[in-house]
Amino acid sequence: MIVKLYRKYIPEKTRDSIYDAFLGSFLFFLRNFPESIKYFFFYVFQVFISDTQENRLRIFMGKHGITNFPYEFALKYKKLPINCFYDEQQKMYYILHQSKKMYFPSNYKKRDAVRIYRSLIMEQDILSPHRYIADINRLKGKTILDIGAAEGIFSLDAIDIARHAYLFECEEYWIKALNATFAPWKDKVTIVPKYVSDKNDGENITIDRFLEGKDKTSLFLKMDIEGYEQAALRGAEKTFKEAKDIDFSICTYHREEDAIEIGNYFKASHFETEYTEGFMYMGSSFRKAIIRRKL
Repeated sequence: MIVKLYRKYIPEKTRDSIYDAFLGSFLFFLRNFPESIKYFFFYVFQVFISDTQENRLRIFMGKHGITNFPYEFALKYKKLPINCFYDEQQKMYYILHQSKKMYFPSNYKKRDAVRIYRSLIMEQDILSPHRYIADINRLKGKTILDIGAAEGIFSLDAIDIARHAYLFECEEYWIKALNATFAPWKDKVTIVPKYVSDKNDGENITIDRFLEGKDKTSLFLKMDIEGYEQAALRGAEKTFKEAKDIDFSICTYHREEDAIEIGNYFKASHFETEYTEGFMYMGSSFRKAIIRRKL
C-alpha cells in the first residue's frame, strides 16, 4: 500500500532524484545485507587481517559497499555528471559518447540511460579489469565481431578505424537503438540478430558458419555473452585454425570456472594469452574478468 501511494503521489522526477540520492544504495544494501556485514568487519578489523589482494578488496567493500568493481577508480563514476538528450524523432534517449550519439532503448528512462552509461565508461576505465583492450588502435583495419553488442559502445569506439563491424545482438529493443546509433556508418556495420553458440538453427549461429565465404583476415572477436562464451568458442574452432591475424578479448567472469577453462581452450589451441589486471566480484567470489590474446 505504501509503495502504491508513494508512486501515485510523488512525481516520477522526484522519485528518480530520491532513488539516485540514497534509496537505490539503501535497497542494494538490504539485498546484500549478510555480505555487507561480513565485509564491514573486514574493514573495522583490517589491522588483524593478512594483507592479500583479495582481502584489500574485501576491506574496500566493507567501507564503500558491495560492488562488482571494488577499486578506487570506480568511485569517481558514481555521481559523474552526464548530459542525456531526447531524440523526438527516434523516441529514444541518447548520450554523446566521444561526440557520437549512442542511443538507448525506447523503454529506457533518462535515469536508466545515465546509470547504464556511467557503468559502461567505468568498465572501460584504463584501470578496470573489464577493459576489453588497452589501446583502441589495436582495432585499426580489423573486422570486428562484436558478440553480445548490447548498446554497441565497443564497436562505436572503433568504428572510424575498423574495416567492418558485425554486431551480434538478439534483443529487439537493443537492435532498434543500434540502428539509430550506427546510422552514420551503416555501410560498414551489419547487425546480426542471432545468438552465437556451438549450434546452428533458427536462433543460433556458430562463428564458423557465419564466416563461411567471408574474408577471415584481420579479425577481432569480442565476446560478452553472459556465460555462453565457452559454447561460442566451441563453434569457432575452425575459425581459430584458419583465420589469419586473429585477435580477441573474451569475458571470463560470468561463470566461476570460465577463466580457467577458457584459458585452457586457448592454451590447447597454442594461443598466448593474458588476463587483465585485478578481479571482478561476482557470485560472492573474485574472478578474472577478461582474457586477451597476448601480442
